[in-house]
Formats: sequence, C-alpha cells, structure tokens
Amino acid sequence: MDYSAFVGFINERNRPSGGIKTIHAVAVNAFLNPSKKMLEIGSNTGFTSVNMSLLTGCEVVGIDMNDSSVNQSREYAKNQGVDNKVSFKKADALSLPFEDNSFDAVWCSNVTSFISDQDQAISEYLRVLKTDGILIVVPIYYLCEPPEEIVKEVSNAIGAQVIVKNKNDWKKLFESIAEKNKYALELFYEKNFKYIDVKDSIESYIDLLMSNKTVASLSKDDQIKIRNRAKYFYNTFNKNLQYAGYSILLYQKRNLKDEVELFLTQKV
Repeated sequence: MDYSAFVGFINERNRPSGGIKTIHAVAVNAFLNPSKKMLEIGSNTGFTSVNMSLLTGCEVVGIDMNDSSVNQSREYAKNQGVDNKVSFKKADALSLPFEDNSFDAVWCSNVTSFISDQDQAISEYLRVLKTDGILIVVPIYYLCEPPEEIVKEVSNAIGAQVIVKNKNDWKKLFESIAEKNKYALELFYEKNFKYIDVKDSIESYIDLLMSNKTVASLSKDDQIKIRNRAKYFYNTFNKNLQYAGYSILLYQKRNLKDEVELFLTQKV
C-alpha cells in the first residue's frame, strides 16, 4: 500500500505543506470569497478543500483517484457543515470532467509530482481555469542534491518516481506549458520555506493516528501493521525533507505576459 492509499485507509487528514497556514495565505492572496469557485487536484482526504471553504465561503470541487479518499472527504465536509458548498468526485487529472473556463482558481499543490504526463496535466489545469483565474501551486523541491538511496526510498513509498527538481525547474515547467497552450502565467505571489527535522515528534503523531475511530476498530494485528507502516512512511519522508523546501506560488492566467521588471525591491 503506497502512501496515498494508506492515508485514505486510515482516514488521516492529509495536509498541504505548511498546513492551515498555507491555506490561509492562499485564501487571502488569491482573493477567494463566496462568489468564487475552486478546483482542487488530488484532494486526498479533503483537508484543503474543506478548510478553504470554511475560511472563505467559496465553492470547492475536489478530485482524487482513490475511492476511499473521496468517501472520507465527503464525510469530512458533511461533519464540518460545508457539504452544500464542497463536493468530491473520482476523476483523473489527465482528463478533467469539466468545461473550459469553469473555475476561478485551481489548486494543484504538489500533486503534479505524482503524475507521469505532467505536460498533459498542467494543460488540463489551465484549460478549466478561467482567464484571469488563479493557479495555486505548492511544490516540494530540493534545496540541495539528495542521496540517491533516499530518492529511491521515497519513490517506493509514494508509488511514483521522484524526479529531482529545484524551485526554478517547477516554475519553468508550469510557465512553459502555459506558453505552449498560448496562455501566460503571471507570478504575483511567492513565499519560500524549508522543512525542519521532526524525528522526535513522529512517535507521538503516530500515537494520535492510532487513536482515531477507523484504526481503533481494527484487530490488534492490523494495528501493529499500520503502526509499522506509518513509522516507515514518516521516517522516510522526514529524512527526505531535510534536503527539501517548498513554495507557495500564485499565478494569474492571462492572455499576454507583462515585460520583466528591472528595479526589484526587498523588505528592510
């Protein structure tokens, strides 16, 4: 069982990098409000979609390929009282079941890393995004070259080959695919972060996971297997993230790209 399936199985509320603070930063800087409609690609167990609606009142549609995650997301939205504004469906990012220009915002977080045909996926994000709409990307990337064995181990854990990229690689990818599709992506917001070592918190986090109703109802043997699998995932990810960072990147989809600025500034 890879990590995406594992999360859906144990009903872990999987979050984007930076968690609720990232969602809040996007909510404010992407100008989301009750009149807006957002699509989340790879909604997993629903944390981002539900919390974005709770914070802004916007309508959200989340898609995921995992049946269990979709079902857990629907239950989460209902329990949080936003199932009238947040919906989830099983769908493939390579062939989105939506009309052109359907959404004011598309949140793709780091899910593009898991997709083999990234050109097609990004083209689909842009197709369903309205002109002047906001593309929300929260990519995880490497700040320095990671050991080959760690990259291999993470690839096995997530069930997809990890390609070593830096932040500029991700930016160039999204911007070049937009250009191929005759759009322009104007980057208007960027915040950069690095990960901290959480190895001393992993055991207590797993204890918390083991106490949820889904896991607590299982047999003792299954609970032991889940604990061991969780240790494997979180220790693997923590080792990998010591070489990594992530960014909040907000792009506006436009017909034409503005010229490059010369006189840049920084906070003092």
